[in-house]
Amino acid sequence: MIKKLKIRFVSTIMIILSLVFVLIISSINYFNYQSSERQSIALLSTLAENDGTTPHESPLMPGSANHLPPDIFDREKTFSVKINPAINLFSVNGNSDASLVSEEIVDLVNQIQEQEQGSGTLNGYRYLIVEKPYGELLVFVDQRISNAMADRLLTTSLIIGSITLFILFFVSLFLANLMVKPVEEAFEKQKRFISDASHELKTPLSVISVNAEVLAGDIGANKYLSYIQSESTRMNTLVNNLLTLARLDSGKNSGVFSTFDLSNAVESIALTFESTAFEEHKNYALKIASGISYLGDADKIKQVIAILIDNALKHADDDGLVEITLRRIGDKIHLEVFNTGAGIPEDQQDKIFQRFYRYDESRSKATGGYGLGLAIAKSIVDEHHGKIKINSEIGGWARFIVIL
Repeated sequence: MIKKLKIRFVSTIMIILSLVFVLIISSINYFNYQSSERQSIALLSTLAENDGTTPHESPLMPGSANHLPPDIFDREKTFSVKINPAINLFSVNGNSDASLVSEEIVDLVNQIQEQEQGSGTLNGYRYLIVEKPYGELLVFVDQRISNAMADRLLTTSLIIGSITLFILFFVSLFLANLMVKPVEEAFEKQKRFISDASHELKTPLSVISVNAEVLAGDIGANKYLSYIQSESTRMNTLVNNLLTLARLDSGKNSGVFSTFDLSNAVESIALTFESTAFEEHKNYALKIASGISYLGDADKIKQVIAILIDNALKHADDDGLVEITLRRIGDKIHLEVFNTGAGIPEDQQDKIFQRFYRYDESRSKATGGYGLGLAIAKSIVDEHHGKIKINSEIGGWARFIVIL
């Protein structure tokens, strides 16, 4: 339980931090991209208004009253191309050395004319086409450097974010250990108390049971004496269940794993409940595949089988059906205990494996349950690295499935 609490704490912290970092990194790169785009649009618009020549004043940033830096045209590579097919006019004017890039410009212009789009990006250049009296004016701004810087910013922010998250993972792990420590200490004290109290109760319960049997032999049948014997038996069952849980929690009752005949084990346990089913007028059916072996603690697996069958008999309706099935599906072994009856609500199916939890208080009191049997069964199944789950239909049936 403590381990799951730590994992849940660390997972929650890391998910929140990851979302925050993704939001921050996305926002930074998005606003950087938008700023670069607005700057490029401002440069293109200004060049187009000045017929492709560099203006004396820096242009305004679109959507803002602020001017771009005065040296913006010195820092950004811009140029313009005038085209008039009628008189074969093709001239380049800009702040770049056109003689060095004339072939590149010709290729750009040819590709843009083939696309027939008024604006866009091509080969790292953003362009704008404006109709003029002499033909067309194409203005360009080179975005390759700004794109490279944007890519570098994105890569850098991702690396820094990943390193930060990696460091914060260990910080959150440390904080989880620190915060869970009081809970862990309280849980250990609770387990120690339950174990010590259960041990202390065993002796007086044994004395009560023995003396009740002696009195029964001396005075014969007595209803008050039978009450004492019945309640001492119930208390003894509760104490044994508490001790079992304490041993499972401490890991001191790991048992010995060996290969055993699971088919025979299920059948032998199931047959011991046959007389109980007959007396309670329950239909009892076994569908046990033969020859299924399993590597595990045979005694604990038998305890799981007994708990599930006992639970099914207690909650089956009158003249209802209790069916035990053992089969192999693929490389897994499925043990299923089915009973007709009231069923288990979906919102209660996870809770019934909690200690002392009883979803039907009146039924549990009538059957004498304490809400420990299924908790023990789940602990044993978990110890064997298996799974236990429930399928149910309200007012119809319930099926417990153990997968080993």
